[in-house]
Amino acid sequence: MQRLEWSPLLETGVAEMDASHRSLLQAIHATIDADDSSLSIRIAELLNILALDFAEEEALMDQLYYPTDHEHRAAHRRALAALQHALPVAQENPAGARILLERLPRWFLGHLSAMDLPLAVAVENTSHPHSQPSRAKLRQQLSQLLQEQRSI
Repeated sequence: MQRLEWSPLLETGVAEMDASHRSLLQAIHATIDADDSSLSIRIAELLNILALDFAEEEALMDQLYYPTDHEHRAAHRRALAALQHALPVAQENPAGARILLERLPRWFLGHLSAMDLPLAVAVENTSHPHSQPSRAKLRQQLSQLLQEQRSI
Protein backbone atom coordinates (compact mmCIF):
# COMPACT_ATOMS: atom_id res chain seq x y z
CA MET A 1 0.00 0.00 0.00
CA GLN A 2 1.27 3.45 -0.90
CA ARG A 3 1.35 5.94 1.96
CA LEU A 4 -0.52 9.19 1.73
CA GLU A 5 1.78 11.88 3.06
CA TRP A 6 0.53 15.26 4.18
CA SER A 7 1.17 18.01 1.66
CA PRO A 8 -0.14 21.50 0.91
CA LEU A 9 -2.39 19.90 -1.73
CA LEU A 10 -4.43 18.38 1.11
CA GLU A 11 -5.02 21.73 2.81
CA THR A 12 -8.50 23.16 2.80
CA GLY A 13 -7.44 26.67 3.74
CA VAL A 14 -9.24 26.44 7.09
CA ALA A 15 -6.52 26.23 9.74
CA GLU A 16 -8.57 24.21 12.27
CA MET A 17 -9.60 21.63 9.69
CA ASP A 18 -6.09 21.33 8.29
CA ALA A 19 -4.53 20.77 11.71
CA SER A 20 -7.15 18.16 12.54
CA HIS A 21 -6.73 16.44 9.17
CA ARG A 22 -2.96 16.32 9.58
CA SER A 23 -3.36 14.60 12.97
CA LEU A 24 -5.95 12.26 11.53
CA LEU A 25 -3.69 11.21 8.67
CA GLN A 26 -0.85 10.52 11.13
CA ALA A 27 -3.20 8.42 13.25
CA ILE A 28 -4.38 6.48 10.19
CA HIS A 29 -0.81 5.55 9.31
CA ALA A 30 0.10 4.74 12.92
CA THR A 31 -2.87 2.37 12.99
CA ILE A 32 -1.97 0.75 9.68
CA ASP A 33 1.65 0.36 10.84
CA ALA A 34 0.73 -1.11 14.23
CA ASP A 35 1.71 -4.67 15.00
CA ASP A 36 -1.03 -7.20 15.69
CA SER A 37 -0.68 -6.96 19.48
CA SER A 38 -1.34 -3.20 19.55
CA LEU A 39 -3.77 -2.99 16.63
CA SER A 40 -6.92 -2.82 18.80
CA ILE A 41 -5.42 -0.03 20.90
CA ARG A 42 -4.50 1.94 17.79
CA ILE A 43 -7.96 1.50 16.28
CA ALA A 44 -9.52 2.77 19.53
CA GLU A 45 -7.19 5.80 19.46
CA LEU A 46 -8.04 6.41 15.81
CA LEU A 47 -11.75 6.26 16.64
CA ASN A 48 -11.24 8.97 19.27
CA ILE A 49 -9.28 11.20 16.89
CA LEU A 50 -11.81 10.68 14.13
CA ALA A 51 -14.73 11.44 16.46
CA LEU A 52 -13.01 14.66 17.56
CA ASP A 53 -12.36 15.70 13.94
CA PHE A 54 -15.97 14.99 13.04
CA ALA A 55 -17.26 16.91 16.08
CA GLU A 56 -15.19 19.94 15.07
CA GLU A 57 -16.50 19.81 11.50
CA GLU A 58 -20.07 19.41 12.70
CA ALA A 59 -19.66 22.41 15.01
CA LEU A 60 -18.56 24.44 11.98
CA MET A 61 -21.60 23.20 10.06
CA ASP A 62 -23.85 24.26 12.96
CA GLN A 63 -22.31 27.75 12.99
CA LEU A 64 -22.85 28.11 9.25
CA TYR A 65 -26.31 26.54 9.05
CA TYR A 66 -24.62 24.39 6.41
CA PRO A 67 -27.24 23.25 3.86
CA THR A 68 -25.94 19.70 3.26
CA ASP A 69 -24.95 18.96 6.82
CA HIS A 70 -27.17 15.85 6.97
CA GLU A 71 -25.16 14.20 4.14
CA HIS A 72 -21.86 15.14 5.74
CA ARG A 73 -22.97 13.88 9.15
CA ALA A 74 -24.19 10.62 7.61
CA ALA A 75 -20.76 10.12 6.03
CA HIS A 76 -19.21 10.65 9.46
CA ARG A 77 -21.53 8.08 11.04
CA ARG A 78 -20.70 5.50 8.35
CA ALA A 79 -16.95 5.96 8.82
CA LEU A 80 -17.21 5.65 12.61
CA ALA A 81 -19.43 2.57 12.32
CA ALA A 82 -16.94 0.86 9.99
CA LEU A 83 -14.07 1.49 12.39
CA GLN A 84 -16.13 0.42 15.38
CA HIS A 85 -16.79 -2.82 13.53
CA ALA A 86 -13.05 -3.26 12.93
CA LEU A 87 -12.24 -3.00 16.64
CA PRO A 88 -13.52 -6.45 17.75
CA VAL A 89 -12.37 -7.95 14.44
CA ALA A 90 -8.82 -6.78 15.19
CA GLN A 91 -8.81 -8.76 18.43
CA GLU A 92 -9.87 -12.00 16.71
CA ASN A 93 -8.52 -11.56 13.20
CA PRO A 94 -5.97 -8.74 12.75
CA ALA A 95 -5.56 -9.57 9.06
CA GLY A 96 -9.29 -9.07 8.53
CA ALA A 97 -9.20 -5.70 10.25
CA ARG A 98 -6.23 -4.64 8.14
CA ILE A 99 -8.29 -5.05 4.97
CA LEU A 100 -10.50 -2.20 6.17
CA LEU A 101 -7.58 -0.17 7.49
CA GLU A 102 -5.77 -0.31 4.14
CA ARG A 103 -8.74 1.55 2.63
CA LEU A 104 -8.52 4.47 5.05
CA PRO A 105 -6.09 6.69 3.10
CA ARG A 106 -8.29 6.44 0.02
CA TRP A 107 -11.39 7.10 2.14
CA PHE A 108 -9.62 10.13 3.63
CA LEU A 109 -8.97 11.57 0.16
CA GLY A 110 -12.53 10.91 -0.96
CA HIS A 111 -14.05 12.47 2.14
CA LEU A 112 -11.72 15.44 1.93
CA SER A 113 -12.60 16.16 -1.69
CA ALA A 114 -16.32 15.38 -1.60
CA MET A 115 -17.29 16.65 1.86
CA ASP A 116 -14.61 18.75 3.53
CA LEU A 117 -13.61 21.00 0.65
CA PRO A 118 -17.19 22.19 0.09
CA LEU A 119 -17.42 22.85 3.83
CA ALA A 120 -14.16 24.82 3.65
CA VAL A 121 -15.61 26.87 0.79
CA ALA A 122 -18.64 27.65 2.94
CA VAL A 123 -16.35 28.68 5.81
CA GLU A 124 -14.35 30.82 3.42
CA ASN A 125 -17.49 32.47 2.02
CA THR A 126 -18.52 33.58 5.51
CA SER A 127 -15.16 35.27 6.10
CA HIS A 128 -14.46 32.92 8.98
CA PRO A 129 -11.52 34.34 10.97
CA HIS A 130 -9.50 31.14 10.47
CA SER A 131 -9.90 30.86 6.71
CA GLN A 132 -7.32 31.78 4.14
CA PRO A 133 -8.11 33.33 0.76
CA SER A 134 -9.67 31.20 -2.00
CA ARG A 135 -7.48 28.09 -1.77
CA ALA A 136 -10.47 25.94 -0.86
CA LYS A 137 -12.43 27.05 -3.93
CA LEU A 138 -9.55 26.17 -6.23
CA ARG A 139 -9.09 22.79 -4.56
CA GLN A 140 -12.79 22.05 -4.82
CA GLN A 141 -12.69 22.78 -8.55
CA LEU A 142 -9.67 20.51 -8.94
CA SER A 143 -11.44 17.80 -6.98
CA GLN A 144 -14.49 18.05 -9.23
CA LEU A 145 -12.31 17.79 -12.33
CA LEU A 146 -10.57 14.70 -10.94
CA GLN A 147 -13.90 13.06 -10.10
CA GLU A 148 -15.19 13.77 -13.60
CA GLN A 149 -12.07 12.21 -15.15
CA ARG A 150 -12.52 9.05 -13.06
CA SER A 151 -16.02 8.59 -14.44
CA ILE A 152 -14.88 8.85 -18.09
